Amino acid sequence: MTFKTICAAVFLIVPSLSYALAPAPVEGVWATKNNKALVWIYDCGKAACGSIIKPGNPNLHLPTTDINNPDPALRARSLVGLQIISSLKPDADHWNGMIYSPEDGRSYKATFVRLDTGSLKVKGCWGFLCVTQFWKPAS
Repeated sequence: MTFKTICAAVFLIVPSLSYALAPAPVEGVWATKNNKALVWIYDCGKAACGSIIKPGNPNLHLPTTDINNPDPALRARSLVGLQIISSLKPDADHWNGMIYSPEDGRSYKATFVRLDTGSLKVKGCWGFLCVTQFWKPAS
């Protein structure tokens, strides 16, 4: 085998290997646990981000503003349009980033995994305490 043939083979194989190791995409619109909100995950430059685009089930009587934010100046801001996912980047078979919870006003390290069922597994951790939710694609 010539050097050119080996180089050509490497250039063909390596990109396909990196694609095979990339996590499934998470972009799209997702219904959160118990349909509390619709979240749009989108490309925002060097990472993916996510924002609340619509309140969820009106029968739940959830707040429409960020009332649990520790900063009193931010408690009146609308939840619709609020970016709650940031710095989401691929890592092996999952995505790592940060997620803000309007329910308690805290930000958590987060892991996102697109499951074979089409659902999105969202795991938020604060130290060693973690909570997992499963989001469904919005219809």
